[in-house]
Amino acid sequence: MAHPTRTRRQFLAHTASGFGATWIAAQWPAIAAVHMHAAAATTNPRSLTFGFLTQDEARDVEALAAQIVPSDDTPGAREAGALHFIDRSLHTWAASIADPFRVGLRDFQAEFATGHPHLTFAAADSQTQVAYLTQVDGTEFFRTIRFLTLLGMFALPSYGGNRDGIGWTLLGFDDTHAYAPPFGYYDRDYAGFIVAEDGV
Repeated sequence: MAHPTRTRRQFLAHTASGFGATWIAAQWPAIAAVHMHAAAATTNPRSLTFGFLTQDEARDVEALAAQIVPSDDTPGAREAGALHFIDRSLHTWAASIADPFRVGLRDFQAEFATGHPHLTFAAADSQTQVAYLTQVDGTEFFRTIRFLTLLGMFALPSYGGNRDGIGWTLLGFDDTHAYAPPFGYYDRDYAGFIVAEDGV
């Protein structure tokens, strides 16, 4: 069996590689502003209110994000402020998907309640949450919340996301300020890089 950290890194790297680079670049000023908002909320959670999610929705969204990037031997989505990033995104740069997101979240909650009466997703134990997520991880709603969660993990820390380099640590990215390959463990053995005469 692969080392758990490496398996998790591979999952994150694979998912991140599916992001549309051109689309993200076009949205980057708005995304950066949302990261700053999320960082402030993580530092002082009581200083900011939710702009899109209700309190009940926020609890389930945070629990979902925490299962997508869990906190174990390293910090996860909860510590990175993913909840506030998602909330802020859904009424700013990602407003076009806000209504489908809410419909998907309510369907997610209703389906969970069908099998677990009188229990919310956030209140369930981790084993119950994971068992349910394996049944819905192919839905559009899950793909959307996974995208938003991971987007909140990997930006420059100066933008407020990726707090304390959490996302980079999970990916194994080495922040050496050397913008030439290899960038980390995931590409250091790749033989396809073109090496110039100066070694870059």
